[in-house]
Amino acid sequence: MYHTHLPAGVRKSRPLTESEPAGSLQRKYHCVKIYQTVSQLYPFDGIIQHYAWGGYEYLPRLLQRENPQHEPWAELWMGAHEKGPGNLRDDDRTLADLIAANPRAMLGAAVAGRFDSRLPFLFKILDVREMLSIQVHPTKAAAEKGFAAEERDGPARDAPDRNYRDDNHKPELGVALTDFYLLHGFRPLEAIRTTLADVPGWQTLRPTLDKRGIDGLYERVMAADQNEIDALLSPLVEEVSDGTYDRDQPRFWAKRAVEQYTQDGHHDRGMFSIFWFNLVKLTPGQGIFQAAGIPHAYLEGCCIELMANSDNVLRGGLTPKHIDVEELLRHTTFESVDPELLLPVPADNPWREYPTPAPDFSLSVAKVPTGYPITVDARKAPGILLLLSGILESGQYRLNEEHRTIFIPAGETVEWSCISDAEIYWSTVGEIK
Repeated sequence: MYHTHLPAGVRKSRPLTESEPAGSLQRKYHCVKIYQTVSQLYPFDGIIQHYAWGGYEYLPRLLQRENPQHEPWAELWMGAHEKGPGNLRDDDRTLADLIAANPRAMLGAAVAGRFDSRLPFLFKILDVREMLSIQVHPTKAAAEKGFAAEERDGPARDAPDRNYRDDNHKPELGVALTDFYLLHGFRPLEAIRTTLADVPGWQTLRPTLDKRGIDGLYERVMAADQNEIDALLSPLVEEVSDGTYDRDQPRFWAKRAVEQYTQDGHHDRGMFSIFWFNLVKLTPGQGIFQAAGIPHAYLEGCCIELMANSDNVLRGGLTPKHIDVEELLRHTTFESVDPELLLPVPADNPWREYPTPAPDFSLSVAKVPTGYPITVDARKAPGILLLLSGILESGQYRLNEEHRTIFIPAGETVEWSCISDAEIYWSTVGEIK
């Protein structure tokens, strides 16, 4: 998919290994600055979403902008989603306007045909300061069925108790930019059974687990009335209130859940999931894929997220928002999950790609030293190039720490010259069959 071109007369001796410093490329190759004429590309600025759970410093610093009102900057959206399409630079249009005006030219015939003339992914950077809600996303077939039913019978698309706001699935890939903590899928049966002996007040749940398994146990606490939830969680709340814990301990996050969600003595039922789901730590560069049916929640840290265009979320706690227990249970995977931490695998040097099964998107990363040229191949599908650090130039186009994102239409092959050591991410469409 991607190609790295060396200057004429320069022979590539071998790929750069993970252990070699990026600067070693400069010693291997004669590096030159490349000037070329490229077809029209579309630099744009992403949209900040100021959700209450967001951080205050990471995104303003990344974008070289002030935050005088000390607002939470939760997400940077880089895409054409109708709720936050990127703004083209030196143009009064959005990226969504650009694509809608000529989808076959911008997306390519295959992508436009497969994805209803829309860019099928949304590229984000998240700064998670407070815990996000526990979520499950439906399959494509389930989303189509659920959306059609709610379109027919209600509620309205913008109603707070709406489950399906569109007819799409929502697979997600997250890649850590800092140490990043999350919940992902159910733990093994025996590990969950251990929590019922370890957590005060939960011993009475043991018969439910023994008779009905993990799904029966989860259904019991999700369907219980608030009085029963408070009775089951109060001993734990009292225990953690004065304790000190590390982030690799569920009690650390249980204590934070109390601080964030307990109100008037009423506790959030998502606290059970903190103990029953896998607690995962990603270090920078590690990724994880959220498939349909896998319950998950982001807890803390900064990450890149690449996802299919959808707003379909079935919530399971750690939230004041609507929880449709019946629909949640219908689409949750209860089998134990061994979290698979993803590292990018070699593509065409120096590109490395995060492997996922999603047809909607693909994410690759490259670290390029000063003077080294790199090609982005968008011949089959369009994409968004994100410069995380450094400087890139191609003809009249320049990416730097003030202007980090550019949309490359389908059919283009763009060669960039690295002016300063760069870390870049390329988000595009998955394999079109």
